[in-house]
Amino acid sequence: MSGAQFWADRVRRYGHTGWSDAAVYAYDQRLRLAALRQWLDSQTFPPEATALDFGCGTGDFCALLAERFGAVVGCDLAPAVLALAGHRNASPRIRYSADAEEALAQRYALILCVTVLQHVVDDAELHALLQRFAAALQPGGQVVVLETFASGTPAANGYLKRRTLESLVAAFAAVGLALRSQRGFYHPGESPTPAFLAYRRRPLVRLLSRLAPWRLPRVRGWLDRLGAQAAEADRDAMDRAGSPTQWLVFARSAA
Repeated sequence: MSGAQFWADRVRRYGHTGWSDAAVYAYDQRLRLAALRQWLDSQTFPPEATALDFGCGTGDFCALLAERFGAVVGCDLAPAVLALAGHRNASPRIRYSADAEEALAQRYALILCVTVLQHVVDDAELHALLQRFAAALQPGGQVVVLETFASGTPAANGYLKRRTLESLVAAFAAVGLALRSQRGFYHPGESPTPAFLAYRRRPLVRLLSRLAPWRLPRVRGWLDRLGAQAAEADRDAMDRAGSPTQWLVFARSAA
């Protein structure tokens, strides 16, 4: 799995652990949060239930989960990332931890894993992690995963490995967790929506995207507002059957 220094460097460079293109991140993060919120709206969790955001980054998803769960654990490798999460997304319901062993020693009604498993490039390490997920689930608990998949042979580039959907489903099945639901989600490069393409072509967005790496005052704030407004109007991002990016929900296999 990519090390703590890798993620600390990314958060120092970009201010988060997501897309390096600031314009893409400003749009994409809003849609990811909207997709998770929509799924949560379809579920019923006891008010005292606990959720784990494994690979929580700077805590945006933890903040959303804290609206629905009595307690949330946000786990990430890099203390520098967690320090920023604690600053941006502090809540008495959220506890941030860099200790994966300690975090996975608890039991959860929900484990969320947003574009994390693709960074576990070693298959044996992935199997061990999924075993820990299965052991940490309460009866009736679920694992929600967002991943981008390979269409053919799995491809790795050192810090990221795109597996096939079939291979990841099989990896979960090997630890007793079966796929319960699947939903396609847009990808900004490989399955863009018309709304995203229109947003990305806007001259102001292109200009702000070029200026963002210089960290000029207010640039990222403006881009965040433009991205949020455009993403809110996107009606096609959540049901992209042919997209390589998918939301998956796993639960305990039937005995």
